[in-house]
Amino acid sequence: MLKKKNDITSLYVTAERNANAFNLKCLAVLCFLAVVTEVLNEIGIFNVPLYIMRPVSLFSFALLVTPILIYIISDRILKKKDSVLQRPSFKFIIIIFSFLGMALLNVSLSFHAVVLLPVLPLIAAQYRENRIVFICTIIATILLAPIGVYGGFFFGAVDRNLIKGMLTDAEAAVLENRVAIATPERMVELFFHYTVPRIFGVVAVIMLTSGIIKRNGKMLEEQVVLSEKIQEDIEHINQLQSHVIDALAGLIETRDEGTGEHVARTKEYVKIIAHEMKKDKKYKDILTDEYIDIIYRAAPLHDIGKIAISDTILLKPGKLTDEEFNEMKKHTLKGGNMVSTTFAALNDMKFLKIAEEIAVSHHEKWDGTGYPQGLSGENIPLSARIMAVADVFDALTSVRVYKRAIAPEKALDIMMAESGAHFDPSIMKVVESIRDKLISVAISPIKNIR
Repeated sequence: MLKKKNDITSLYVTAERNANAFNLKCLAVLCFLAVVTEVLNEIGIFNVPLYIMRPVSLFSFALLVTPILIYIISDRILKKKDSVLQRPSFKFIIIIFSFLGMALLNVSLSFHAVVLLPVLPLIAAQYRENRIVFICTIIATILLAPIGVYGGFFFGAVDRNLIKGMLTDAEAAVLENRVAIATPERMVELFFHYTVPRIFGVVAVIMLTSGIIKRNGKMLEEQVVLSEKIQEDIEHINQLQSHVIDALAGLIETRDEGTGEHVARTKEYVKIIAHEMKKDKKYKDILTDEYIDIIYRAAPLHDIGKIAISDTILLKPGKLTDEEFNEMKKHTLKGGNMVSTTFAALNDMKFLKIAEEIAVSHHEKWDGTGYPQGLSGENIPLSARIMAVADVFDALTSVRVYKRAIAPEKALDIMMAESGAHFDPSIMKVVESIRDKLISVAISPIKNIR
């Protein structure tokens, strides 16, 4: 259940991350436009006084680039594990700095910047439906209309409509002259003739982006529902697969006068050892939760090849002859073949690979004296090295037709003496640190093992 919740949460996190990443690209474009605007003003395309345009361009660029710098410093330079793109607050940083940067551009460019009014709602439209984000965006976007009109009237490019022929270009370059013509009547006229039409346009854009936001939210919710359904199906298949594997392994074990406890215990040993090994930085990237779950489910198949071994050999109470032992060895390769053919239809290549490794190589030894291939050291698959420890420990502590059970404490001592010979030394170091856990499983009633 926890894994399912994490998978669903990751969909929301991914959607937020992608939206933030896209909006940073939009801000990069706006930064570029701020630079281009300054260049165009310097060569006379725009007619904003240089003492106004230069600081405005600089500050608008600084504001628009701030979220980008935060991302670069946090994720690229400091390389923090928790990406700033995934933080809930980062979208507000993007919206706030976008608003401030565009407000300055609207003031300086006046009517030239009208096209920027829809940008803020479109930035917000990248996020899934969020009431606070939407309200903040509405307020900020509506404010841009009067800011652009009145700011442009006093400080921006000479807009013939705003100045209305009252001042020449030279006169409009002086702030005092613009203040002088800012009568109450003219301010009211600016509101109804210029601000209100822009607000109407902004409201229309907001309505459209609201629809986009809701549609994005609905699509994400549908994706979440679909993900939940897929996850439930996967869990059901995994449970069914585990039941089939356990039943098959139990059936095989009954031929060896077992009771099914060997299957249950070795699964637990494998899981306990693997989880402890995961704490080592050498294995933390290999022994993922998925990998551990797979070897836990595949462990019962380690002796599947014994189904092809004669009862005469399998149930012989005495020592096997060389010929009989060579025949017994074949259960590893036969087991690998059975796994690859029997479970190929599952189309789960990760499970198939690990299950085959366990079946074929769990009798290999660290020093290369094992079978069937005589592999040594880390050439033996990690899954098989872990399985070897679990299998031998349970074999030593269990009754067989040819031997008595050994006390778990003594069994571990015997195995520790084989560290570096039979077993991987790094695994045995872990085994030594969890002796009590392994012994607890060994002496617990099978019904208490989970």
